[in-house]
Amino acid sequence: STAALAQDSMTPKMAVPPRSAYGDGGGAEVFVTAFALLPTQATGNGISEQATKAGGGSAGYRFHLRPSSALEGRYGFSRNSQKYTIGDTVYSIPVYQSEISGSYVYTFGKTHRVQPFLLGGGGILLFSPTNYAGTGDSAVGAAPPAYGGSSSGLPRQTKPMFLYGAGADLRLSSRLNFRVEFRALGSKTPDFGVTALQTGSFAFIYVPSAGVAFHF
Repeated sequence: STAALAQDSMTPKMAVPPRSAYGDGGGAEVFVTAFALLPTQATGNGISEQATKAGGGSAGYRFHLRPSSALEGRYGFSRNSQKYTIGDTVYSIPVYQSEISGSYVYTFGKTHRVQPFLLGGGGILLFSPTNYAGTGDSAVGAAPPAYGGSSSGLPRQTKPMFLYGAGADLRLSSRLNFRVEFRALGSKTPDFGVTALQTGSFAFIYVPSAGVAFHF
C-alpha cells in the first residue's frame, strides 16, 4: 500500500481542461458594433454612381466550431443617399440600407489579450428608398429620369454581395471583448428598376467598425 501510494504521488497529474475549448466565456458570442460606410464610385453605361458616406450599427451572433474557426451571422442598418451623375445632372435617392450576411471566421496568432481574425462570406444588401431628407434633394434632381414621383415611391431592391475583411479582439474580461474590424462589401450598384440608372458595374463599400462581443 505504501509503495502504491508513493508511486501515485510521483505520477504526473494531467492538466484540467478549460471549461470550453473556445475560451473561458464559452463557444458562442453576441456582438454589437458601430460602423462607417465609405463607398467607392462605379461608372458604366454613361452613368456615374456613388453613395454618400454614412454611419450605422450592426448586431450579430458568432458560433465557434473550433478554437480557430467560427461561423457568423450579422444584420447591419444605416441610411445614406445614392447619387447618380448623368451628363450635367445629379439625381439623389435617399435610402435605408440593410446588410444581412453570413461569414466564416478564422482566428490566428492568439495571445492572452489579443485575438486577430480574418473573415469572408456573402449575403444581401437591401436598399429601401425613402424621403427622410424630404422629397428628393433640392440641390439635385428630385427624381430619377423616367420616374416622375418622389424617391419613396421607388421599389425596394435587393442586391447579392460578397464580403471579406480582418479584425482583432482585445480581451477585457473572461466574457467581454473589445472588437475592431475592417470589412469590404462588394455588389452591383442599385438601380431601383429604372433603366436609366443601370450602370452594370460593381462597387465596393469599405466598413471600418468598433464594438463589443459578449461570450457565453
